[in-house]
Amino acid sequence: MQSWAVRLDTRDVDLARDQVARSYCPHALAPMGGGFHARHAEAGSADLGVFSLSYGEGAVTVRPEPFGDFVLFSRPLAGALTVRGSAGPTTVAPGRTVALDARTAHDLDFGPGCRLLTIKLPTTLVGRAGAASGRAGDVRTGTAGDPRPWDAVTRLLLADVVPQGLLHTPFGASVAQLAAVAALDSFGVAQAPDRPRAAAADVVRRAWEYIDAHAGNGIGLLDIAEAAGVAPRTLQDHFRDRLGASPTAHLRRVRLERARADLLAGRGETVAAVASRWGIGNLGRFAAEYRRAFGRSPSDDLRR
Repeated sequence: MQSWAVRLDTRDVDLARDQVARSYCPHALAPMGGGFHARHAEAGSADLGVFSLSYGEGAVTVRPEPFGDFVLFSRPLAGALTVRGSAGPTTVAPGRTVALDARTAHDLDFGPGCRLLTIKLPTTLVGRAGAASGRAGDVRTGTAGDPRPWDAVTRLLLADVVPQGLLHTPFGASVAQLAAVAALDSFGVAQAPDRPRAAAADVVRRAWEYIDAHAGNGIGLLDIAEAAGVAPRTLQDHFRDRLGASPTAHLRRVRLERARADLLAGRGETVAAVASRWGIGNLGRFAAEYRRAFGRSPSDDLRR
């Protein structure tokens, strides 16, 4: 499965601007010193894009048009980034993330040697996460009020999802929905209002039944929460209290169990075909999770 795809490695300013615009939007690009060298790589799907971008050792100013249909979350891996918008400048260094909303015309100052990790989410997906939570489905430009939810998603993407090429699998759809919820938790404009409480047992039962019926589809946290009739965070709390696991972890376990049932049925399929059907695109990852869950390898059960 594909993980990072290198899109650009050039010292040509015009080529860099045109290529990077394909991943983001039209923009002005102005090197402020020597050492310009643009490098750009990406991984992602229609629901979640992950990008690595740097412009070399010199400072660079980027002036994009308002994004309109997407929001960005940018974190320097080296150097510093300054975002100038209507609320004034915000500078972030490695370890901190700044959100860029869809409406503002931002000026972005890449400091010398800045290498930027950026995650891109559609405004429609963020809006859906807001509707599921009973809150404004919007993010503000600036740093996180509570960085922990977003930092957890970032770690998941970098350590597991992107390297394993999982963004184009049903699991990737689950991660995109999880990222939209985390974006509102960390960068949202308002807290969720109180909602009528539902009995935890009923919530978990409805979610369990929905997962059981739709595990073969590209469902995620938002889909499960909507089926259960509660906000995503409420669903996660109830699942952890009752089952000791998150809804998405339970979904993944169900998919593993379905895959095992198919392997044991002996229909002449390959391990790769079964793993693909149940949304696990990397065979090495599938085999490792399968062995942890069942104490045997997928090929062992296929031979049985």
